[in-house]
Amino acid sequence: IDQADESHPICSSQTTNTCERKGGKAGNLTLPLAWIRDGIEDCIDGSDEKPIWPTCGTGKTYRLVSSNETCKNVFICRWDDPSFIELNKLCDGLDTCGNENKICSLAGNYQPEFTSVFSTKNGFVKKISFCRKGLESIERLRNNYCVREHFVFPDHRYFGVEGKTELHLPNRKENCDHLYGEQYVFVSCTSRCENSSCPLKNLPRYEVCPDQIPDRIGTIA
Repeated sequence: IDQADESHPICSSQTTNTCERKGGKAGNLTLPLAWIRDGIEDCIDGSDEKPIWPTCGTGKTYRLVSSNETCKNVFICRWDDPSFIELNKLCDGLDTCGNENKICSLAGNYQPEFTSVFSTKNGFVKKISFCRKGLESIERLRNNYCVREHFVFPDHRYFGVEGKTELHLPNRKENCDHLYGEQYVFVSCTSRCENSSCPLKNLPRYEVCPDQIPDRIGTIA
């Protein structure tokens, strides 16, 4: 009556396909994944116990999924009960894996040092942070989506750097204290650093020391 049963955790993962249930509302309804092939027939035709439902993974990560399009990366638990956890359920306050809260606490205080950027198409395309194929779950988990834009270097001579680069990067400002090298250059020079400025702006002019360094060029290491 109060629909409290609908808020049970097992109802958060439902099938996409439907069947006519034995009990409850009439008509075809979705089923909690926990009810599929559990030894109890919940559908009138018994289809919930047949091997016709989408699955994903192998071995420890073998599992039922809502559809063939929902097979994503998972976090492998140290122990086997459960053997894994979906990435979007990590750090939700529930210690599902036994050591999940400890890992999340350490990860929250850890700031890795990044220098290089993943590049494709001979360096003309740069993919920064989690804006790479296969990391879509992290993108959704952080609720910070990636955008694509073109970056044009200032009119200076930089050794080994093309003038126009396509960037794929998060569309939100962040603390850049842990970014270095070209990671820092691209993020800060696209105005995505909360507390840092672009190192390519206000560069000293080459003629500040006339005739001393006539062939001086700038470099990015």
